[in-house]
Amino acid sequence: MKRISSPVIIVFVAAIVSVAWFTWSAWMSDTDSRHTNASIRQTSEKIRLLEQIAFQTRALESAVRGYVITGDTGFLGREDLSEARMRAPVESLAILTAGDAEATAQVDSLRTAVYERMVFSHYIVRTARESSVMAGAMIQSRVPVKADPLSLLTSRMLNTQYEQLEALTGPGWYDRLPFLLSIGGGIVIVLILTGGLFGIMRNVRKTREADAILRASEEKYRQLIEDAGVTLFTSNRGGYFTYVNSKALDLTGYTPKELENKHFTHLLDFPEQQELGAFYMNQAFDGDRETTKRFPIRRKNGEKRWVEQHVVLLRKNGIFSGYQCIVKDITFEKQKEDELKKAQKEMETLHERFESVLSNTPDIIFIKDTAGRYVLVNKRFQTTFAILPEQILGRTDRDFPDKLSAETSQETDRKVLLKEEMVEVEDMIVINGENRYFHIAKFPLRDPNGRVYGLCGVATDISQRIIREHELIDARRKAETAHGRMEHFMANMSHELRTPLNGILGFTNLLSEQSLIPEQKEYVKDIMDSAQNLLVLVNSLLDFSSIRAGKLHLEKSTFDPTGVIRQTVDQYGIRASEKGLRLECEMEETLKVPLLGDPTRLQQILHHLIDNAIKFTDQGAVKLAVKTAGTQNQNVTLRFSVSDTGIGIPENMKDKVGQVFTQLDEGDLRKYGGIGLGLALTRELIALHNGTIDVLDNPGGGTLIEFSISYPLDVPETIAETLPPVTDGLLLPPLSGKLILLAEDNLLNQKLALRTLSSAGATADLAETGAEAVAMYRQKPYDCILMDIQMPVMDGLEATRIIREAGSPIPIIALTACALKGDRERCLLAGMNDYLSKPFIPKDLFQRILEVIGERYTDAAPFISEPWEEPLQPYRVDLRYLKSVAENDREYLLEVLQSFIDRTAGMLDNLLMSAISGEWDDVSRHASLLRSSLMVVRIHPLSDIVLQIEQDARSRSQLDMILPNIHLAINQYKEAQAVLEDEIRKL
Repeated sequence: MKRISSPVIIVFVAAIVSVAWFTWSAWMSDTDSRHTNASIRQTSEKIRLLEQIAFQTRALESAVRGYVITGDTGFLGREDLSEARMRAPVESLAILTAGDAEATAQVDSLRTAVYERMVFSHYIVRTARESSVMAGAMIQSRVPVKADPLSLLTSRMLNTQYEQLEALTGPGWYDRLPFLLSIGGGIVIVLILTGGLFGIMRNVRKTREADAILRASEEKYRQLIEDAGVTLFTSNRGGYFTYVNSKALDLTGYTPKELENKHFTHLLDFPEQQELGAFYMNQAFDGDRETTKRFPIRRKNGEKRWVEQHVVLLRKNGIFSGYQCIVKDITFEKQKEDELKKAQKEMETLHERFESVLSNTPDIIFIKDTAGRYVLVNKRFQTTFAILPEQILGRTDRDFPDKLSAETSQETDRKVLLKEEMVEVEDMIVINGENRYFHIAKFPLRDPNGRVYGLCGVATDISQRIIREHELIDARRKAETAHGRMEHFMANMSHELRTPLNGILGFTNLLSEQSLIPEQKEYVKDIMDSAQNLLVLVNSLLDFSSIRAGKLHLEKSTFDPTGVIRQTVDQYGIRASEKGLRLECEMEETLKVPLLGDPTRLQQILHHLIDNAIKFTDQGAVKLAVKTAGTQNQNVTLRFSVSDTGIGIPENMKDKVGQVFTQLDEGDLRKYGGIGLGLALTRELIALHNGTIDVLDNPGGGTLIEFSISYPLDVPETIAETLPPVTDGLLLPPLSGKLILLAEDNLLNQKLALRTLSSAGATADLAETGAEAVAMYRQKPYDCILMDIQMPVMDGLEATRIIREAGSPIPIIALTACALKGDRERCLLAGMNDYLSKPFIPKDLFQRILEVIGERYTDAAPFISEPWEEPLQPYRVDLRYLKSVAENDREYLLEVLQSFIDRTAGMLDNLLMSAISGEWDDVSRHASLLRSSLMVVRIHPLSDIVLQIEQDARSRSQLDMILPNIHLAINQYKEAQAVLEDEIRKL
């Protein structure tokens, strides 16, 4: 029994020892596992806090750098939050490392470096607010990032924690397995294995929990990257994207999946590919760990954008493994920089030009402040007044009383500064004992806020002009005196000669009635002819003197132009026959209308021209032709031409013809008689009529003289408005010959406008949409376009903008039923010339058309409509306007009324359906079309109800009242429809 008990005891003891050893080993394993897991969690937390410190450090540095470079305070908007995010992980590290002297010392060093970094950042921000240049220099002069104490310390601590984490997650129970297998056997081994499996399961569970914690931490870090507001990505050593955050879509147009595994040159043009490839290759092997560079990229849609990229080299176990990049869109900033550079260059150019102008201008230019002190003077100022800039700058005119006109200058300075407007004066200044005259213009200078901070003066030396003006005044005074004396002498002489001539002619007539022998009768006839010739000369001289003296005035009396012309021509028939000449007269039939003017002076003009033509023609013919040259504003222009086949006028004498006392040749006085006053007097008489005269060569040889005179039609005012149009050139319809393009989609308005334009003599083409109007206006030379505003496909405003952008100056009138506030301004801003709301009075339409095309429509026009404005008590159905336009044309009235009835019901249905579906823009459009028709066929109060519907739909106000108003409008129309149908039956 003892033999057996001893092994049993041994086995039992061994078992006990084994169980005790297993129990102790299991307990120690559990303790070590808990310690290991706690160490893993603590190490992971330290790594997270250190990475957060590193990230926030770069974010704070990037924000400060962005603020210094751009001056945009938006970079500093979350400065306090960034600092709080930097302090919090440092204090958390201090708590985690409590009890470890070495780790605590490192955390204290880290805290000191972080606080120094925040203090330095604050100092840079304050310096940037005072001097951006100094702040920029401080940023440029900073220690490279890889040599930065904070970055080095953070990197060193991270490496330490990574090593600890790797040591903690290394081999565990696998190393102890042989030892455990050697201790037990049998049941002990089974128990040990069971306990080992249980411990393994527990360790696996704890490891999974640790992994979940790590994944959650990684997800938070990833979310932080996604929410950073900038594009972040990483790439491998070859430059292929390994990770891209969602912000890349906004920047590049590519989704993160589209960019992953793509090379970074995929976003670059060829020149940037080479440059950036070399740059980042140099950074990877020889450059700084962190770099910032600006360059353009090409988005997915081809658009070019500028970015700023901050690149940090990634290292694993001290070996370069890739790039981590932060990219920010700086396109707007780049544009601003380019614009600023361009503006600076332009300012430099303008400054150079300004300096050139100041140095080379012949005018005196100066600038003063509000106290009258000189701020700037140009070179001309120095040379004129012999005052150097250093002598006058900062001083006033009173400091130079001998050279500058102080009192006058200060008075004009006060006017400029008080009234804040330009003042122009002429002043005389004594320079070197010589009187110099200057025209001085002074105007205020304003700062960007509109405040006047000084004035600028420009003085032009006008001494020579003043001297010439004085000389001209003296010469003119002398000439006027001599001319007055000559005119006075000629007038007195003419009157004195006329008195004895009347006696001679009178007594000669009495003598011719006596019984005389043939020889005496011949002498009396010679005396009579000589006296008549002398009387003609004296009368011409007297008339010429009267015109020059301003004493000859035209009469205004009714005369028949054909009778005056025939009477004048008949006087020269015998004389032309005596010379063997043909005297021809050609007149238009349209001259047989009474005119208002001076027939005596017209006869005098024709007398001189026909007399000269017969006088200087020895063979051939003399012809007078008269025709109408046009009618405008009840005035008829007559065009006269007197041609002969005489001696003609040499080219070198054409400029002298018509001058006083001028003959073509010195021998002409003896050969043809006269003193060269006839054509000169004719010119003066034609000028008195506001006419024109031309002296030309007759194509058949000889001379052709043409002149035009305008006479008013002698039409009584009481019948002027009822005269029928004359088609022979004297009175035409107001729009005769005009080509008009009408853009209108409403059928009734189309018929009304086309009828009105046609009755006024115009030719009108129709475009039913704005697009058709744009296409048609290029096909014909239209005089004017009548443009409706609301049309399908393209409205009138858009059509007008297209026409104006094409550079067409064609007049455009808005002819629309829109009469709401702001409609007229919208039409004019779109490029229209005028605005006329429907319904229109035909006379007003004609007046607007003629005004925009440069003509004028008179009040005495044949198109005067009867009053159709609102009566005091309006009818339910008012057709007076339509009847006034139709001019009692029964077929036209039937057509318009039937079209109105056929279309209005459908328009009301469209209006109702649009309102039921809540399509308020369509409601406004349908109401406007319906209101256009109601401008032609007026129904009260339906027009007001439709206008209210249009206004409510357009302004989106009182929408709950639109449907009731539409139903009310339908009921109103049904009541009016019976009246319209009855009117149709009557017609």
